[in-house]
Amino acid sequence: MSEAGPLPSFATCFPEALAWYGDKLVLPGGARDVISGQELLASGAEQLMARFATLYPDSDRRALVSMWSQWHFGALIIPATVAILLGDRDLPLELDRIAIVPQEAGLTSAIVIADEGVLRCADGDPFARLFEGHVAPLVTLLAEQFRVSPRLLWANAAAIFEWTLQQLPADLADPQALAAAHLRLERRLEPSGQRNPMCEAVRYPVEQGEPVRRRKLCCLRYLLAGVADCGSLCPLHADCASAASDAA
Repeated sequence: MSEAGPLPSFATCFPEALAWYGDKLVLPGGARDVISGQELLASGAEQLMARFATLYPDSDRRALVSMWSQWHFGALIIPATVAILLGDRDLPLELDRIAIVPQEAGLTSAIVIADEGVLRCADGDPFARLFEGHVAPLVTLLAEQFRVSPRLLWANAAAIFEWTLQQLPADLADPQALAAAHLRLERRLEPSGQRNPMCEAVRYPVEQGEPVRRRKLCCLRYLLAGVADCGSLCPLHADCASAASDAA
């Protein structure tokens, strides 16, 4: 059992490469210090960001929010993707239905979901509750409240999603759901006709004869004192001066 709460049965589905994330989605009944998604949408985000800011005094708030979102998306997107693709689960991931178990510094330690969900049906988008139900309203909240580029926040989510798909044993995943996952990253337009903010968030330019994994937009972590940059993943390592200004 996680200190944050009982683990759902799909926690056994995690491959070794993603085992660290096996206790990031938990069931009710463990942690006392939680912030519900509804509280987050109301005023809780400011509280969490204030706690996180104590680690990096006088830092650029956009960089703080970006780093916080990456940590949260890691705790959300990675285990949810495993549960969907390897556990065939349809989970209650909507932002107003979950609760966050925060660390002392405000970062997301775990996410409490109401129940284990149900077996996923073949029809429909298996990732709708994850992205439209959780990521989209969270991006809107953070962008409006802290004046952060929504493109940057979506790029954070997309980079984590893309990395997760690389770590999964594709031969064990449902082919139809896996195709839907890749489509999330490849289609330029959403079914609604709007631009897909996750499209090409990660690219693979060839350098010295080898493909290099690289974000399209800088995550701004270099603005946090003492935080190492992303190495070759950062677009600022290439001739991409626009990457930082686009992220701002």
